Amino acid sequence: MHEMGIAQNILDIAVAAAQKEGASRITRINLIAGELRGIEPIQLTFCFDIVAKDTLAGGAYLNIETVPVMGHCNDCQADFQIEDYAYVCPKCGSTKIEVTGGTELRLKDIEID
Repeated sequence: MHEMGIAQNILDIAVAAAQKEGASRITRINLIAGELRGIEPIQLTFCFDIVAKDTLAGGAYLNIETVPVMGHCNDCQADFQIEDYAYVCPKCGSTKIEVTGGTELRLKDIEID
């Protein structure tokens, strides 16, 4: 379950940022996760609740925004959303595709008290 390690890293980053700002509590964490990361939001939320217990983030809401897989065609230069993992340009049919989105995993922001 790679979600436990991800949850711990999110917590570490959020708590460090909150402490830097002198916060007494983290109320919400907004995360951006690319579809290709294979994160299960329910599992990540469950794991986060476990690791966050008895920390500044205990009880914080973990909001996960999933970003779709995006591609760029190296033949016709079209940018598009990749559907159903079909790495084919919908404009020209080329398979010379570069993945340009959907791999990200970042903490967007946190809300603190």
